[in-house]
Amino acid sequence: MPPKTWLGCGDEREKAWYFGGPMRTLWVALLVPALGCASTVSRLPGELPTEPGHASGACESEGWLTLAPTRSQEVSSSGRSSVSRKDGFGAYRVGEADPEKIPALEESLGSSEIIDRHKAGVKRHDDKQLLAAGLGAAGLVALGVGAYLFASSFDTQKTTKADGTVEEEQKVRGGRMAAGGIVIGAGFGLGIAGIVVSPSAAERARADQARYVFTPPEDDPKTIQGLIGKHNAGVRERCAKGPTAAR
Repeated sequence: MPPKTWLGCGDEREKAWYFGGPMRTLWVALLVPALGCASTVSRLPGELPTEPGHASGACESEGWLTLAPTRSQEVSSSGRSSVSRKDGFGAYRVGEADPEKIPALEESLGSSEIIDRHKAGVKRHDDKQLLAAGLGAAGLVALGVGAYLFASSFDTQKTTKADGTVEEEQKVRGGRMAAGGIVIGAGFGLGIAGIVVSPSAAERARADQARYVFTPPEDDPKTIQGLIGKHNAGVRERCAKGPTAAR
């Protein structure tokens, strides 16, 4: 009977290569739904003045917000093209190059229609990204379980003969191998589903703009300056009362 040559049939080095090489590459590929891309917004030179002026001292700088021009990508309604938009502005901590997330500013600035609009602008993207990440993670788990079942379906039985020689016989547990194949297939399906529902580049650009950039005329600059100015005035007042009040 000719020897079997299935994945080395007991050769642990070959099985380790198979499950640690191509399978590992596949697992990395399925992480795509869980990962975002680089932000499509960036700070531009200059600042938009607010009534309290600039922060004075370490206490004020810790809580102060600065408005600065910010570049973002304006995506067409079809999602097939985009243009660079430079008339927006973002809120930054003193000395920082990355803007604050507008939905998270609600705690500092209070509730407003402007912030509610930006929160709605990122919700659909974040919901889709969370679903894609969940599907991708489930796919990775299924692939890991399936790979284990598949690898452990091979067994080597050793028999010692009367003359002292050892005879090896390769056994394949068909049910375990079939279960492993089914679970691996399910992992593939979950991973592909995660990639399908993952937000597109256009959706990510729109979400970045809603998350980080105030865009006129929808966002009135004077209204935003008033909100930021009121916040900074509060920071100055608390700092004037002492470190305990500032916290």
